[in-house]
Amino acid sequence: MKELRQEGKMGQIPDYSPTMKPEFPFIETLQTGDTSFAKTPAAIFPALGRFPFVVEDARPAQPNSSGNNQIGIAERKTVSVAVAAAIDALQRTLIGSGSGVGLRGGTFNTVFNGPVWTVTLTNCAFATDVIVNGAFVWGSDNSIIGDLTLSGPGTAGGTLHINGFFDIPGPVGNFSLTGTLGGKRVAVLVPKGVSGKPAASPGVVKT
Repeated sequence: MKELRQEGKMGQIPDYSPTMKPEFPFIETLQTGDTSFAKTPAAIFPALGRFPFVVEDARPAQPNSSGNNQIGIAERKTVSVAVAAAIDALQRTLIGSGSGVGLRGGTFNTVFNGPVWTVTLTNCAFATDVIVNGAFVWGSDNSIIGDLTLSGPGTAGGTLHINGFFDIPGPVGNFSLTGTLGGKRVAVLVPKGVSGKPAASPGVVKT
């Protein structure tokens, strides 16, 4: 196997030597054998389904039945684009150097401490009318925990606490968001894909 290393991340790609023993018996016997391992992807790496220019075009987060949500559809859309801004920065970190710009403005910076990554957003915008500031931690167990401050013409403004997991075995789960927007209580769920369809990935091994 060959190792790929970049900014504290390590992955492996197979070395397909002509003399390498086949990994699956089907190649030699034409019998599939045990395929139960294929039922669950090694990891879910969500793909975004839409890139709203303004928050009005986003898909709304869903109320969390275990909470006391008070915000309506408009601000639930705000929550969706706030999560999208955060995850966009994380995905850009995975393929880049750890510092860069948001989709529609602002910057992000990621500090690597072994398997624990801290991502800081500064005036990041996934939709043009919602600005996101704050930071979150992608932990050694692939958990995401952080606090975001929202502002801009597309929202009444406020703070959100995000809690969930990223890049873990399926099925796709949700990020839990709590806090206040416009003085109203927030208790909503946002899919990992942030309105997109999940795509299987080999995952990322953080070292």
